[in-house]
Amino acid sequence: MKYALRASLLALTLGMSGCDSSPNQKPEDLPWQVTSTAEGNTQVFHLDVGKVTLKEVIERFHSFPEMAVFAHESGKRSLEAYFSTMRIGLFEAKIIAELQAEPAQLDSFQTNNTKREGMASGQWKYTLSETDMQIANGLRVQRLIYMPMIDYDLDIVVARFGEPEERVASQQAGIEYWFYPSKGLTIAMNTDGKEILYYTAKADFAALKQTLLEAKPTNDR
Repeated sequence: MKYALRASLLALTLGMSGCDSSPNQKPEDLPWQVTSTAEGNTQVFHLDVGKVTLKEVIERFHSFPEMAVFAHESGKRSLEAYFSTMRIGLFEAKIIAELQAEPAQLDSFQTNNTKREGMASGQWKYTLSETDMQIANGLRVQRLIYMPMIDYDLDIVVARFGEPEERVASQQAGIEYWFYPSKGLTIAMNTDGKEILYYTAKADFAALKQTLLEAKPTNDR
C-alpha cells in the first residue's frame, strides 16, 4: 500500500508537467506552490500564513474545524484548529492551523472548555466552547500544518520543493526535518509513515524550528 501511494503521487506529479504548456490548465493549491510576500509572510493555498485569520481559512476551505487549547506540563500552550480530511487542489489532506493568542485568552478558553482530555505526550486538550470558537475565528494563523494522505517519496520532494537548506534528525526514530527558511517551510520526512509540512511566516521560523527539535516522540496524532 505504501508503494502504491508513492506511485500515485509520482504519476500525478509527472502528469502535471504536461500542463505547463497550457497556463489555463495549471493545477492550483499544490503544497509546493509556496511564495513569500513583501511582509515576510508565507503564501500557500492562497493564504498568507502569519496574516490570515482563522475565519478566512474556514471560508477558503469551506470546512469547520475542531478547536482546542493544548497545554503541556512544561507550561507551553498552543491553540489549534483541526480540519479533518478534505480535498485541497489535487490531493486530500488534513490541516491544523495554529493560532496567535494572548495568554489571557488561552486562560479563558481553558476555563470555559467543554471537554478536557489527557494526551499520551503529557499534554491536556481543552476543547473550546461555541462562544470561544467565535472569538478564535478572528485570530491570526501563526502556522499552518499540512498532513497529506499520500506518502511523499524523497525524489518527489526534491523535485518539487528543491533541496532543503538544512537537514536535522529529530528525536523520533525515522524522522528527519528538512528546513527551507527562505520559503517559511519545514518538512518532516518520515521513513515509516507520511510526511508533515509546516508553513510559517519567516519571523516565526526560528521558533518553529526550536519547537520541532525539542519535541519528544508522541503518538497523539
